[in-house]
Amino acid sequence: MPSPDDQLPRYRIQIDDHLWHGLYLPLARIVGWLADALSVLQRGRLAIYLLYSFLTLIVLLVFVL
Repeated sequence: MPSPDDQLPRYRIQIDDHLWHGLYLPLARIVGWLADALSVLQRGRLAIYLLYSFLTLIVLLVFVL
């Protein structure tokens, strides 16, 4: 706190959000890790990408039926 006779008083407060550090930051790290792991799919050939899409559709059909 500045003194009462200070000509240019400056106030500063820092508030930390515990929920941000405990929940959102770890979740953001996990999502970032998954995005990096899945980015390998974007660097391949078109035929491989179409194969992944086709296999994904087959797996989804098996789970739905």
